[in-house]
Amino acid sequence: MVARALAGVAIVLVAVLVTVGAVVGWLAWRAAQPPRAVLPAAAGPVTVLDSLAHPDPRPDPRPGRRLVELRLDGGRLGPIGLALSLPAGPPPARGWPVILVLGGLGTGRANLAPIPEAGPNALAGFDWPFLAAPLPPGPAALPHLPKLYRQVLATPGQIAAALDWLAGQPWADPTRVSLLGFSLGALAAPAAQAVAAAAHGRRVGWTILAYGGAPFGALIAAHPALPAGLPARAVGALADLVLAPLQPLRHLPELDGRFLVLGGRTDRLIPAAAARALAAATPDPKDIILFDGDHMGVGPGQRRLLDRIITTSRQWLIDQGAVRVSTERSSAPATPFPPSASHATKQMSPRLARSSPDRGRT
Repeated sequence: MVARALAGVAIVLVAVLVTVGAVVGWLAWRAAQPPRAVLPAAAGPVTVLDSLAHPDPRPDPRPGRRLVELRLDGGRLGPIGLALSLPAGPPPARGWPVILVLGGLGTGRANLAPIPEAGPNALAGFDWPFLAAPLPPGPAALPHLPKLYRQVLATPGQIAAALDWLAGQPWADPTRVSLLGFSLGALAAPAAQAVAAAAHGRRVGWTILAYGGAPFGALIAAHPALPAGLPARAVGALADLVLAPLQPLRHLPELDGRFLVLGGRTDRLIPAAAARALAAATPDPKDIILFDGDHMGVGPGQRRLLDRIITTSRQWLIDQGAVRVSTERSSAPATPFPPSASHATKQMSPRLARSSPDRGRT
């Protein structure tokens, strides 16, 4: 009886080891593939599934604008959720510049909420598909992991399809498209921008990467929720393997456009080495600005920092010619850049510095 039981346990252990080895081998093979061969993209232009315009009492919080929440038919990518904020009047002859915001919150509407004004530009917020519904706690989450993984891999394709749809609208200026990645959005933006160029031929002219880092494993291993040491490093290594097609460091060297990299000097969630790695991999021309304080957020104690980040991002887009400004705003004194020398340190790539000799370097 004992021998039979031990034999049964041995068979189970061998089966588990073989299964784990096969899974790890498959992940390693998949990680070695070019990201374009792994990341799905829309088969063609996407169309609107449904939309919800918000009359009072839920107007766009930005004066003189209208807000619509809509879903695009992403085909095999799944529905693509967007919150779209447009000026109330007719578009100019060349159309409105397009700004797509990838924030750290679940819905596009929530990610647009901290932005107090958008000027005569089309502003859109992206709904993260894998944050739509929370996972059940504990082992009950296991059956949901394959679907979650598919949603994560489909996210760059969804963002790229949304960019293509936005830039293709009759009210849009397709020559002025900006992608703003904040926190979680800074991690997804490089892969999304690469898919947009490869699958749709859409070029993003201006990209903001705020409070991101790379590789993923370094971020996960340093997360305060995980115990420090070998277990955290093991989880981080596994994350690098599983999420290899999404790694910003694999996509950034292939991108073009102009870039603004923002970060915090004492960010608890993004290790300094990971932030430096992301900034170093970001192509020129680029600006790099570091703020005092912790990771960005929308909490009561973080509002002041968030306001500085939004003000800096907006002014950078204006300085770059990426967005339109109203007559009233364009005749007003420009916001200092950076907003406060005591709270931000600015660096510039040599290429950008040569084109802007009046700005200081650190």
